[in-house]
Amino acid sequence: MRRSILHPLAPLLLFSLVLALSLSAYLASGLVPSEGFQVVASFTWTVLLAMWVMGDARRRERTPCLDFGLFCYLFSPIVVPWYCFSSRGWRGALTLFALIVLWLMPYVVATLVWRAVY
Repeated sequence: MRRSILHPLAPLLLFSLVLALSLSAYLASGLVPSEGFQVVASFTWTVLLAMWVMGDARRRERTPCLDFGLFCYLFSPIVVPWYCFSSRGWRGALTLFALIVLWLMPYVVATLVWRAVY
């Protein structure tokens, strides 16, 4: 169990679940998520994604440069796919697909809740 908690993907999974619950609660109560909520969710996702890349790079002992975390944060739409493919080869497509699913899952769940309620 301790290994699964320390896995670099665990914070992303937890945040995705919390965001799905929060968005579902917003929509079930008939409210639209505020601008501040959306900004915080977007910022948190970007920071957690950069932390995942750094944690995974350390776990695989592949940290390319000293400021790799800042580089990942600033250029995450480019760096994350590059990192997935450079660290895993063709299997990086599966990792990238899993990250995209984690990113989209809260919105899909919230949409399903909204359709069920209304």
